[in-house]
Amino acid sequence: MIELGVLALVLGVLLIVVEAHVPTAGLLAGIGALFVAAGVWLLITSSDTAQMIAIPAAAGVALVGVGLAAVSGRKALIARHAPVRTGLQSLIGSDATVRNWAGRQGQVEAAGSLWKAQTQFGDDETPAVGDAVVVEQIRGLTLTVRRREPWELPQ
Repeated sequence: MIELGVLALVLGVLLIVVEAHVPTAGLLAGIGALFVAAGVWLLITSSDTAQMIAIPAAAGVALVGVGLAAVSGRKALIARHAPVRTGLQSLIGSDATVRNWAGRQGQVEAAGSLWKAQTQFGDDETPAVGDAVVVEQIRGLTLTVRRREPWELPQ
């Protein structure tokens, strides 16, 4: 009985460690917490200690472990659906300022850097120096931009 309790403890801790490296949103940690609770129960009941100690101890370990796994899993799912805040993808939808322009291509300043830019297909208006434009997409090191709509301009 002691060997089975130790095995359950080791397996539970192993599942909790694996959760740190595999994105299961708390599922493995919850199962691991249940294994740890079962191991605690088996170890306590295998000795001469009464059941009055084993059941509350195992239940406490299970509740705390599953609760922490649920909270961390919820945080992981929320973070997975959060918008991109860094890197190239964060430029999409951001403001840029035209520095120079000729025809359909030019240079814009976005996020503190100068970028090669081009207008979208079908956009006939040529932006002037100093105009605010919106980044629509990124291809390589070239931004595709469009002029701001009148309702997008700051009041």
